[in-house]
Amino acid sequence: MMNYIKKSLALGVVITKKMATNEPQQLELLKERLKSRPGAPIGVHMSGIALGISTILAIFCYAMSQVSVWMLLFQWLNLPEYKVLLGVFVGAVIYCVLIMSTMLLAARGSLIGYKSYLAVIALTGVVAAIYFIYTWSLFIFDSVNNYTPQMTSLLGLGFFFLNLIWVNSSVFYRSIALALHNRIWRKQLKIEKCNIAGCKN
Repeated sequence: MMNYIKKSLALGVVITKKMATNEPQQLELLKERLKSRPGAPIGVHMSGIALGISTILAIFCYAMSQVSVWMLLFQWLNLPEYKVLLGVFVGAVIYCVLIMSTMLLAARGSLIGYKSYLAVIALTGVVAAIYFIYTWSLFIFDSVNNYTPQMTSLLGLGFFFLNLIWVNSSVFYRSIALALHNRIWRKQLKIEKCNIAGCKN
C-alpha cells in the first residue's frame, strides 16, 4: 500500500540531498538519471495536470462537510447561526490558499512543499472520516429526518479515497519526478547565468 507515495517521497529526499552541489556536470548527470528512470514522465504538461486533479478532489472533499462542521462549531461556541456562511467563506479561502500554495511548491520540486501538500490532504481526509462517522452514528443515537449530511459525508469520503488512489498512482509519481527534474534544470540555468555574469565582470 502507498508504494508510489513512498517512492516519490524517497526520490524527493535523494534528489534534494544530491542537488546540494553546484557542479554543472553532476547536476546534468542527476537530471539524466531522472529521465532514464523506469516510468519517467513524458511531456511537461503532466506535472500540472496530475497535481491539479488532486487539488480539485481535495477541495471537493473539504467542501462536503463545511456547512455542517461550521454549524456544529457555532452551536458549541454559542455564536449566532446567521454568521455560519461567513465562517464557511473564511474557512474556504484559508483552505484554498493553503492547498494551492503547497501544490505550487510541490510542482516546483520542493520536498517540503510536497510533504506539506500530502499533510493537507491527509488532514482533509481525517476531517471527512470524522464527519462520516458522526453523521452515520446519528441513525443509532438520534432520529434522522434529513439525509443530506449522510450523503455529503459519503461524497466527501469518496472524494478523499479517489484522491488517495490518484496520489498513489504511477502517473502522479511521474509528475513528481518531472517536477524534480525541472527543479534541477532551473538550478542549472541559475548557475549558468551566474557564470556569465562573472565572466562579464
